[in-house]
Amino acid sequence: MRFDEEIAGFIAGPVMMIVGTSDSANQPDVGRGVGCRVLPSGETIEVLISGWQWPDTLANIIETGQAAFTFVRPSDYRSLQLKGSASLRAATDDDHALCERYIAGVTAALAEQGVPSSMIEVWLTSRDLATAILDVRTISIKTPGSSAGALIGAPE
Repeated sequence: MRFDEEIAGFIAGPVMMIVGTSDSANQPDVGRGVGCRVLPSGETIEVLISGWQWPDTLANIIETGQAAFTFVRPSDYRSLQLKGSASLRAATDDDHALCERYIAGVTAALAEQGVPSSMIEVWLTSRDLATAILDVRTISIKTPGSSAGALIGAPE
């Protein structure tokens, strides 16, 4: 499914990235992303994940081929969740550069909200970086309120 430029800009911006997976026994795991890009097709995203920090998240993607990525803007908690089929590839130099830009951007966004950098640094690392590829099936609103859970994108 394709999504518009507004969604693409939002998820690739300075937002918190939460990665939800589960293993084959359906045991949940939560990790964090450290950068995102929308591929030219407009139907696939890549999310960078520290394998050092979130090894179970990567193992679950390999094991089940599924993931849910939630993107949350710190200033107002606007949240979108993208779900779909997931796979992994090795990180490239471009991925590492994207990760560093993301870390700088989200650190600044969180600092504007009063979050000390010492708290932020704990979960933002490029160590053992891997790239998760998500073929997006659905997009839903997760922001609290009357539209929470509403699909804004689904297969055509």
